[in-house]
Amino acid sequence: MESQVDMDVLPDHHIEFDLALDSLGKISLIDYLERNFGVKLDEKKLSSLSTVRQISEYVREKRKWFKQETLNLAEIIKEKVDVKLPKPSFLTHIFKSASNWFFKLYFKYRVEGKENIPSGPCIIAPNHQSFFDGLFVVSFLKHSQVRKTYFYAKKKHINNAILRFLANHNNIIIVDLEKDLKESIQKLAAALKKGRKVIIFPEGTRSKSGKLGEFKKTFAILSSALNVPVVPVVIDGADKALPVGAKIPRFKAPIRVKYLQPVSPEGKTPEQIRDKVYTLIDQNLQKAA
Repeated sequence: MESQVDMDVLPDHHIEFDLALDSLGKISLIDYLERNFGVKLDEKKLSSLSTVRQISEYVREKRKWFKQETLNLAEIIKEKVDVKLPKPSFLTHIFKSASNWFFKLYFKYRVEGKENIPSGPCIIAPNHQSFFDGLFVVSFLKHSQVRKTYFYAKKKHINNAILRFLANHNNIIIVDLEKDLKESIQKLAAALKKGRKVIIFPEGTRSKSGKLGEFKKTFAILSSALNVPVVPVVIDGADKALPVGAKIPRFKAPIRVKYLQPVSPEGKTPEQIRDKVYTLIDQNLQKAA
């Protein structure tokens, strides 16, 4: 586990709150336990074993064997699987156009660097300040680009009928942390293999202060395993336009979205990709402050 989270791991560490184990990290852990101990866990059961100590005790009780194998995370991503990707509908065009119009009217909106988005597959990695961030990233792109761009969203955030309807009629890959986690990650990989673009928020959750949070490695491992570039995106001002808990955005609040130069994965480890993307976004946020 220490190799996954780049920190010292203690028995009473909570795998989410202390270790911030992301989706790919959970898949890796589940796969490792099955390979090395013969213990099969699904995501729901793993969620009930919240600490390293609880997982260890469960494995001690249930193990069938022990053998030491090294897990290559890239194998999970590169594995050939038949997955069905969501398809865009006419609502994608309507929703994108309506968002474009609304943002121009309601906010002081500025977009920079759209020319930095490559024509081929890439991972678009924005910082996360507000509920609107996904729309901020795509609203001013070309329709042809939006149709080939997939969002990555946690099921717990698709929590009402309107959001479920929109998710089912747009390019949204929903990740359920209690089941089908591996398939969800493989859907992201399948989209990239088919030349599409994927939007992943490296922080995993929105920042409450507007300051950049810790980046998870899922996007960087995908980039490295599939050799696709990462486009860092700076979203600045969204935390002030729609603070946590606010129901109505501030009228004419300044919003800036800037697409930075792509980061190539060539010659870089996932950790180096993650750190490079973090540094570029952080530097641009500090310049704007």
